[in-house]
Amino acid sequence: MNFKNQTAIISGATGALGSVLARHFASLGARVAVPVSSQTSLQKIAALGIPEEQLFAAPADLTLEGPTETFVEQAVQKFGSINILVNAAGGYAGGKEVASTGLSDLEGMLSINLKTVYNLTRLVLPRMKAAGYGRIVSIASMPAVTPSAGSGPYAIAKRGVITLTETIAQEVKGNGVTANAIAISILDTDANRTAMPSADHSKWVSTGEVALLVAMVCSRELPSMSGNTIRVYGNV
Repeated sequence: MNFKNQTAIISGATGALGSVLARHFASLGARVAVPVSSQTSLQKIAALGIPEEQLFAAPADLTLEGPTETFVEQAVQKFGSINILVNAAGGYAGGKEVASTGLSDLEGMLSINLKTVYNLTRLVLPRMKAAGYGRIVSIASMPAVTPSAGSGPYAIAKRGVITLTETIAQEVKGNGVTANAIAISILDTDANRTAMPSADHSKWVSTGEVALLVAMVCSRELPSMSGNTIRVYGNV
């Protein structure tokens, strides 16, 4: 796969998965645009080692329309186009049953896992449709497909990502744009190993494997693949 002369926006690029995605797309020749939350995050992006000419990073709160629109416009000014969007921003909070979960917990999960995806995607879509080409991949989760006790707000938010993906796929038919989601079980990250030290980590999914899959789905070679939720469950 070669993404030379293509621009990929990758959200969540300071996270365990997003950072791997950003480096992988850059290694394949893509110009990478990453929204970040703070000056500290900008320093983390610099540590990725992506060549300066392939990287654009700027602060943007993806839950707000104005800053997100400004970021997209700046990325276009820098690189000329947006060809790929990978929605990898998000976070998990759970462990409580619905009866013990307040609205603030639900709102928090919806904000970082669904609102960010919706906001960034809707601003990128018109540019992709006008260009007649685009690839959108959003990171979902196993609980969104098969809910489990104690994951209510998170599962609901990630299920929303899947529904959004399926809706977009219907709306862009025939426009050269595709939209897919990837549902992951447990990522093998330092944070998850710390949180679950006694788990069998060999059953988890590596960030590198996900990066390979995302790049494949975003390639020009798969123009008919759209509206899918690809399950990457490892051996969980």
